[in-house]
Amino acid sequence: MPSLFQQMCSSFFRAPIFTRFSIALAIFSFAILPTRAASLPLADHGQTRFSIVIAPHASATVQHAAHELADDLKQMAGVDLPVVSEKPRGPAIFVGPSEWLPSGFRKVKLDALADEAFVIRTDRKNLFLAGHDDRGTLYAVYSFLEGHLGARWYGPDATVLPQQSEVTIPKLNETQTPGFSYRNTDEIIVFGNAQWDAHLKLNGASVPDQPDIGGVNRLFNGAENFYDLVPPSRYFADHPEYYSLVKGKRDSDPSSQLCLSNPDVFKIIVKALLAQAKANPKLLTLGLSPNDARDGGCQCDLCQAANAKFGSPGGTLLDFVNKVAAAVQAQLPHRKIWVETLAYQYTEKAPTQGTIAPAANVLVCLAPIYACDGHPLATDPQNKVSNNALLAWEKIAPGHLQIWHYAVDFSHFPQPYPDWDEIGADMEYYRDHGVSGMYCEADYQGNCDLQVMHTWVMAHLFWNPRQNVWDLVRDFCDGYYGKAGPAIYATQRLYHDQLQKPDVHLHISEKPTSPLFSADVLASVNMIFDQAESSADNPEIKNRVQEARMGIRYIDVATHVPAKDAPASEKEAYKARLEAFIADLSRFKITHLSEGRPAEDWIKKMRAKAGE
Repeated sequence: MPSLFQQMCSSFFRAPIFTRFSIALAIFSFAILPTRAASLPLADHGQTRFSIVIAPHASATVQHAAHELADDLKQMAGVDLPVVSEKPRGPAIFVGPSEWLPSGFRKVKLDALADEAFVIRTDRKNLFLAGHDDRGTLYAVYSFLEGHLGARWYGPDATVLPQQSEVTIPKLNETQTPGFSYRNTDEIIVFGNAQWDAHLKLNGASVPDQPDIGGVNRLFNGAENFYDLVPPSRYFADHPEYYSLVKGKRDSDPSSQLCLSNPDVFKIIVKALLAQAKANPKLLTLGLSPNDARDGGCQCDLCQAANAKFGSPGGTLLDFVNKVAAAVQAQLPHRKIWVETLAYQYTEKAPTQGTIAPAANVLVCLAPIYACDGHPLATDPQNKVSNNALLAWEKIAPGHLQIWHYAVDFSHFPQPYPDWDEIGADMEYYRDHGVSGMYCEADYQGNCDLQVMHTWVMAHLFWNPRQNVWDLVRDFCDGYYGKAGPAIYATQRLYHDQLQKPDVHLHISEKPTSPLFSADVLASVNMIFDQAESSADNPEIKNRVQEARMGIRYIDVATHVPAKDAPASEKEAYKARLEAFIADLSRFKITHLSEGRPAEDWIKKMRAKAGE
């Protein structure tokens, strides 16, 4: 049953079905309930009695789901299932609701499900795949194919549809609800691959917006935009009072912020955000957050008094955002607009409980940027500050809380980032502590280390955070790397073992000389990769293994530059390794080796070092 907050949202605003968003905390469920229905013989050596039934006026998304189901079953079992919009003459797979549903399926209350939730259900003759909304129906089809017929979409170019001469559908009565209502990562591989993203049930703003595969959830809007809204180039000369007072001086440096107690700042931001909303009628969220800086909060008397009142600069910011959100919403009475802000850097600490809470149309996105990603948030002493921030914000903003997570080394994109233990534990931990949406900032520029596997595993945890992460890693390794899969899996377990040692951690700016990548570990990983390459049984798999090896090759060339007085043979050997690595950067389309730094810059620097 919808929560009170969901009911409030629903009464306030009803968006198009592919953009509706339940901000209330989604509780993941995967229920398999008793049923008397017998198993259903769907295919037998190329023969079938089934058809696929959709409503006469089914949406483009439901039509896509039905036809993709038919195409996949054709490839898997050699059967032709017609997609029809009429009463079936025999057993059927009903994709979405229609007027021809058997009586048992009509009793399923799809409207009572959460957004994107769905049922997979059989009766004595038929199968029902349907969701609360169109995207839920699409996900029902994909989950049926993946969970019961073994389909896998490991990558945009790596689909596995197991060949089966006989297909029998067991008795099914499942309901699935997404663990997080918002599920997004900005891995560069996500941006141009809408169909793969849909297979992974990613629904965020990074996903290309294609209505026939459900569109996207437009809720998230990246922020860090104080100076975009109140640009110093326009205002600072005449109005320095708009900007933070820091140590007695108003400053327009990017490391500074805005004076949130200034009434003109409020008016300028409301006007700017209204312009954004009117320019893009589909936009659901407006971002309003401080610049990307450790501090810079205003120290004027009024701002300091607000900090004291709320117990933290985060409370002062939230109060300001609440007022802006109310002013914007008042100008758009027939359209629900969310305003999102960041609990990040100097605003990470939550306000004192009871002093303030997010307004009905305000979201708080907590970004634990300094946490160790090699260990769970709740157990690593290094994560105490970030964990305390989460627990405090949970009390302030349950159901309005999202996470901006990190999943790459921003200083060394190619470098291995074995955060499996952390994401395996923390996705469930976030889910259990008031988080309704997940955004993982990862390699959005460089196409680097194990990006396909990271995306696949994270997406599955976004949907069901209670899955075992190592089972997912093994599934991917075996499916994507074939006979080389066990070796690739073994490299990740080696990193896991290293992370169990004292003082070995993983952060978003870890040096290649980190204890995580000790000489012993790298020697062992190299030996395993030798084995993986030799066991690859076709050129495509070998290519994938070699791409996966780029991470430790990067560490090698970054940390083993010969000294000036090194023997010529050592220098020549290093140059050969460097040039081979550079060639493979192009081969694997690795365009950046760190955030904002094109590969060409790094190449120039390393060639200069090698020539010394």
